[in-house]
Amino acid sequence: MKNFLNLHEYVGVMHIHSKDSDGSRSIPEITKIGEKLGLDFLFFTDHMTLKSYHLGLEGWYPKDSSNGKTLVVIGYEINDQDNKNHYLVFNLKDIVSGELKAKEYVKEVKNQGGFGIIAHPDEIRKTIQRFPSYPWTSWETEDFNGIEIWNQMSEWMEKLTKINQLKMIFSPRRSLESPTPRILSKWDGFNKKRKVVGVGGVDAHAYPIDIGPLRVTIFPYKVQFKSIRTHIILEKRLSSDFFQAKGQLFSALEGCNVFSSNYRWGDAKGFMFYAKLKDKIYKIGDEVPFEDEINLWVKAPNVAHIKLISDGNIVAEKIGENLSYRVEGRGNYRVEVFRNGRGWIFSNHIRIV
Repeated sequence: MKNFLNLHEYVGVMHIHSKDSDGSRSIPEITKIGEKLGLDFLFFTDHMTLKSYHLGLEGWYPKDSSNGKTLVVIGYEINDQDNKNHYLVFNLKDIVSGELKAKEYVKEVKNQGGFGIIAHPDEIRKTIQRFPSYPWTSWETEDFNGIEIWNQMSEWMEKLTKINQLKMIFSPRRSLESPTPRILSKWDGFNKKRKVVGVGGVDAHAYPIDIGPLRVTIFPYKVQFKSIRTHIILEKRLSSDFFQAKGQLFSALEGCNVFSSNYRWGDAKGFMFYAKLKDKIYKIGDEVPFEDEINLWVKAPNVAHIKLISDGNIVAEKIGENLSYRVEGRGNYRVEVFRNGRGWIFSNHIRIV
C-alpha cells in the first residue's frame, strides 16, 4: 500500500511455529492461510531447527507463481538450558549451539551477521503450573536488534485461569489489551542509547487439545493471523527478487521503520506518523536534526484515542483521526493508539537529535 508520503506499507505476521517444532501444520500449509488473508510476509521461527530453510521453503508464495504475493522468511527460536531467554534469530544458515548462555548466543548471532529479536521478554504467569513463563532475564547483553513488545500468546496466557479457561479458548482474541507498561518502559530506555526495533508477535502454534469428547485447536493460525500484526514501511516497493526483498525487510526492521497493530480492533493499514521540517518529511524510525520548526503528525485510519509519547511520557493526546504537535525539544517520540480502551497501534520512535 502506498500513501501520500510516497511510502509503501507491508503487513505481515511474526513468530510462527510449524510442524518443524511444536506447531501443527507445515510451512506451505500455514502460508496458504496467510495468502488468503492477504498478508505480505510471514516470519517462521521454529525451536532450534532450520529444517525448512534447508529444504528451500523460503521465498515468495505461491511457489508455482511468477507473481508471488506472500514472502516467507525462515529463522528459528533459541533458548538457554533453563528454557528461558527465548531469542528469535534470522539470517543465519545454521543454528548456534544450544549449550551457550543467553549473552553468548546473542553475541554469536551478531558476530555471524544474524538479526535477533528478544521474544516475550516480560512474561509473568503463575496461575496454571503446567504453563510456566519464559521471560528474558539476560538484560546485561546489548547485542540484540529488537524486542517483541507485544506477544499475543503471552498476554493470553497471563490472563488464563482455571475458572476462565473455556471462555478464553473460544474467544482468544477478545482478551488482548496492549503491551505491558513494563516492557514499553524498558524499550524506551534502550532507545535512549541506540535503535532497538519493537515488533509484535503472535507466537502461533495452533495447539490441538481435548475437552471431553471434543478436540479443539487453541488459536488456529487463521485466528492468530487476525490479531497482532507487524507493519513495515519502505521507501521503495518490495523487489520481486526474494533475496533483495528479504534484505529490504530487514533493513527496515533495523531502521525501526515499523509499527504494530491488533487487527481485532480494526485494520490499521494507512496509519501514519511522521515529522515535517520545512519541506522535508521523516518517517517512523528516522532521525531528525533538532530545529525550532519541527512538527509531528499522526493520522489514524479511524477515530481513536491517540497518545504521543516522548521518552515514556505523554506529551499530547487527542480523540480523533489526527494529531499534530510542535516539537519543543530533543527526544524519542512514538505513538500509541487505543480503541474502546484497548491497544490498537504502537509505533516505533522518531528521534529528534
